[in-house]
Amino acid sequence: MNIMFYRELAIVGIPTVLLLLILNINTILCQIYVDEDVISQIYGSENKQILIKRTIVFFISFTKKIFRKFLKFLGKEPNSDLRMLGANEWKFEPRSEISILEIVSINIDDNDNKSDDVIDIENEKNISKSVEISFNAESDVMIQTKYPLPNSFKKDTSSVTLSPSLPIEYYYYEITILSNQDIDETIIAIGLAPKNHSIYRLPGCDTHSVGFHSDEGRTFHNEGYTGSKYAEKWGKVNDVIGCGFCPSTGQVFFTMNGNHLGFAYTGLFHTWYPTIGSNGVCSLKVNFGQEEFTYKEANDMNIADLISCF
Repeated sequence: MNIMFYRELAIVGIPTVLLLLILNINTILCQIYVDEDVISQIYGSENKQILIKRTIVFFISFTKKIFRKFLKFLGKEPNSDLRMLGANEWKFEPRSEISILEIVSINIDDNDNKSDDVIDIENEKNISKSVEISFNAESDVMIQTKYPLPNSFKKDTSSVTLSPSLPIEYYYYEITILSNQDIDETIIAIGLAPKNHSIYRLPGCDTHSVGFHSDEGRTFHNEGYTGSKYAEKWGKVNDVIGCGFCPSTGQVFFTMNGNHLGFAYTGLFHTWYPTIGSNGVCSLKVNFGQEEFTYKEANDMNIADLISCF
């Protein structure tokens, strides 16, 4: 810590924190004393609790953005070391806009039976956790992981083909369909997408993204309507679909119920986040290596183990 940092903290940091504190107090006071008639005029039939919930979510989201910009300005923005993450930490997180509308819900359960003993943080990382994601959507919506897949080991892809011969290292994750109320109308999608991908589009239906969709077994890349025929329709309960990415060649492949379906694309190098989505009511279990993969060849290639080798 040097004198310049303290000067920046005094000039920028303290006033920013005070301003946010004043705004927060003002928001709470408005929530307490706002007139019900005013709420009805602005928000229709919604009650004060919904208004409070929306305000709090907005304030938290706004505060996070301001704090990140403040850290970046000071040059103190934290840089997460992906190599330190366990498989359980590779989890999907819906953005605040999705959370407030309750379109997506996430349930995390420990697969191992817990005793009453205290578990230290290091051991807790190794406890296998089952992650279930439920969609309650009426149109396309997607969620992504908190962390991106690191870019590494790029090489010349001029001689790379779409044959099913796998490179030595690749990232991989799977989803298992737990429920699907209307298999004919509900689309489930698995793939990879950049951070700025629209939350209201399925993976593959926006720029620099790829996705494998259940309705016709088509893959999509940078497009929203036609796609390319890749495999058969899927989406039945207990179907297991996997997505793999080879960072050295930019190849993307998918699996179905333990079978490799061939490479869908090659030569794609982007900062990608594992992404799933749906346009209906369904629930999925996500596996980043917490459990054994249905695609056996990937059991030594879960995201956490591969990154730890870099």
